[in-house]
Amino acid sequence: MKIEKKQRFNGQANRVYRVPVTRFNAIKDNPNALMELAYQFIQNHQNYQVPRIQELKQYYLAQNDIKNKADSPNPYHSNNKIASAFARYITNIRVGYFLGNDIQFKVQQTGSVQQSVADKLDEQLQVFNQTSDESYIEEQIKKDLSVCGRAYDLVFVNPGETTLNLAVVDPETAFVVYDDSVKEQPLFAVRYYQTGVLDNDLVEQYEIYTSDTVFRFHTDGGFPEMNTPMPYAVLDSQEPLFFGRVPMTEYYNNDERTGDWEPELDLIDALDDSVSSMADFQDDFDNANIILTGKFANLTEPVYKLDKDGKKVIGADGQPIVLEPAHPNVNPHNHLWYLEPYAQPTGINGGRAMVNPDAKYLTKTYDSAGWKEYTDFLIGEVHKYTNTPNVNDPNFASNASGVAMSYKLWGADQERKIQEALYKKGLFSRLCACVAYWQKLNILPQAVNTATLAQVIQPNFVPNLPKNDQETALLVQTLNATGLFSAETLRELAEPVTGVSADTEQQRDDDETVKQQNATDAYNQGVTGIGKVFATGEPAVVDQLVKGDEDEPAETD
Repeated sequence: MKIEKKQRFNGQANRVYRVPVTRFNAIKDNPNALMELAYQFIQNHQNYQVPRIQELKQYYLAQNDIKNKADSPNPYHSNNKIASAFARYITNIRVGYFLGNDIQFKVQQTGSVQQSVADKLDEQLQVFNQTSDESYIEEQIKKDLSVCGRAYDLVFVNPGETTLNLAVVDPETAFVVYDDSVKEQPLFAVRYYQTGVLDNDLVEQYEIYTSDTVFRFHTDGGFPEMNTPMPYAVLDSQEPLFFGRVPMTEYYNNDERTGDWEPELDLIDALDDSVSSMADFQDDFDNANIILTGKFANLTEPVYKLDKDGKKVIGADGQPIVLEPAHPNVNPHNHLWYLEPYAQPTGINGGRAMVNPDAKYLTKTYDSAGWKEYTDFLIGEVHKYTNTPNVNDPNFASNASGVAMSYKLWGADQERKIQEALYKKGLFSRLCACVAYWQKLNILPQAVNTATLAQVIQPNFVPNLPKNDQETALLVQTLNATGLFSAETLRELAEPVTGVSADTEQQRDDDETVKQQNATDAYNQGVTGIGKVFATGEPAVVDQLVKGDEDEPAETD
């Protein structure tokens, strides 16, 4: 396999876009100047960053680089190009492990936020998450993070409505530009895409989001082939925003903004090449050339030189001139050939040696054991460097204890903690935009700082691990016996076993408490039980079985 020494992607393929805040402030209210600045980043994004994102997406779809491998110059050689779905396997496991259990947003009341405000915030957040299909969007964001190393979501309001919506934005069509400070505050975000009928009547749409305005432009015919689109760009609308910040949020998978398996693309390519080579060998083995030794019992007729009348032309030796001598009549579609021994002249003394007929295939040997060892090595390296458990590992037992599983997932957990911290950072930006909008609608008090309100919301991530119900139930029982943990904590621990969320379990417990209290009150007030006997003088009904009539209760005075 040819190993490329050059880097796979351009040096600007993952560049973070920045611009001096003073320059942005000077043009942020000038649509044309802002579009001219944004288009410089659009061109860089299209030329350098989109090719990387597209290639990573192709690997996720198992359209790996092996598909672009040149064919063998030998037309009879097999040219298998088998791409593994390793990238998809890793991403799906990462998404399931990270978000297989939905994020639990807990509103924890603090001294700076009144309980009534916290309750209202919780109510708005639950409605927003349900109407925007938040749990599915989180999975799409995590998928983009795993594949592309970055992801985007957009908080928006449809025209003529006041309900907040949430959408995932394709990293191939969007980016955020930050200021040049240490904190890297977002200055504006760009989303661009084409509309049309298939590939006809294309119109390029541009959306530029600042902290208070969204500008919408368009150009006809796709991307302008100029350094600036100003002769073509048309401002369609300029609408105010009420989120207090750029409503498009960028999420990082890590500080380098790389995908989960991006650094191991060379190993994946090597695996594809190894598997394809083995497939080529198998095909070539099945189609190997056959060597036939001996005298054929059936020969073709010689091809003679003919005159204009179709008669054989006689040579100087008195024999017909042969253009093509007779040769064995070998048809590759035949399964049988008739061979017979023949005497082969040997030496100069007229000696002869008998040649026995034989048939054998011409094949090359292949080190199948070495190939398997090499392939297993590549698979193991990908699992190791991506911190992805290999469920086909014989040591990865299905009945492993929680401690053993923790060690298996130790590497993945280190990355998960980093990714969780970065994900929470993105969630905080999204929630700040939502809170600011609800404050603008006077649903939440504007007197309270937006960030302070957003900090009341605590997202809780629970890794989606293989279940060990018996071990979990025993843990809940042990912790409950200590008396040191709240009922809510125990409910959350028991959630994987019961399949009932902690909030639902709390509601059920509350409902049962109310039902029990109502029954007690009814008894004390003489509505039911012995109290009713004293209150009304009616005979009591006792559930006592009479011999011979086990199905009916006996009534006594």
